[in-house]
Amino acid sequence: MSQDFWHQQFAEHPNQSPYNLVVDQQYQGFVWLPNQPGTAVYVGPDPQAPPDTPPAGNGGSTDPYQVALDVLTHIPLPTIQLEQNPGLGLVAMPGWFWVQGYDGRTFGASKTVTLPPAFPGGPPRSFTVTVRVWGNKYIWNFGDGTSPLSGSLGKAYPQESDVKHTYEFSSFGLSSGFELLLTVEFAAQFQVNGGAPQGLPPIQHTYRANYPVQEVQSTLSAPQKP
Repeated sequence: MSQDFWHQQFAEHPNQSPYNLVVDQQYQGFVWLPNQPGTAVYVGPDPQAPPDTPPAGNGGSTDPYQVALDVLTHIPLPTIQLEQNPGLGLVAMPGWFWVQGYDGRTFGASKTVTLPPAFPGGPPRSFTVTVRVWGNKYIWNFGDGTSPLSGSLGKAYPQESDVKHTYEFSSFGLSSGFELLLTVEFAAQFQVNGGAPQGLPPIQHTYRANYPVQEVQSTLSAPQKP
């Protein structure tokens, strides 16, 4: 069944939620029952993540700041995967979340720029720009309409992660589950010939994953014969 089908069904059954109907261990389909007080039903798209903010520099400039921006533009960002435990979420059961592929350490690159001689026949001049980048802020969005969480990279299972979230309703009707987002702000600075660090604009990038969440539901069964 498509997502359009479920959008239409929810529109035709306001303030109700679908439940599986099982009789004598035989699946009969689904029925619509009134929502319990305080129960939220989410069928719309997830909030949009903040736009990525790549730097922009002038690769042909001899100005150290512009050179640093150009170096920053070409530094590859970490390949981050968002991990969860349990792999299939359950309503009212806290899920643990963490990052795989990046541990928060600093990374970067350098570039040496050669300048023409200060006077005819003089020696060439040069300077080296070194750029360093590191994760500074981590904003988690769990795709269920709750407020984003400003946290850490989390801790890999079997450790108990400090990034946790409890879903109050399932991802029923969303074909791939809730869209899990992590927006990372990478801070950056540069040095010229090993001098004092100078600031650069931060880079913002959002990583995505899908997280299906189920709800344990009671089923209706016919009375058992003696």
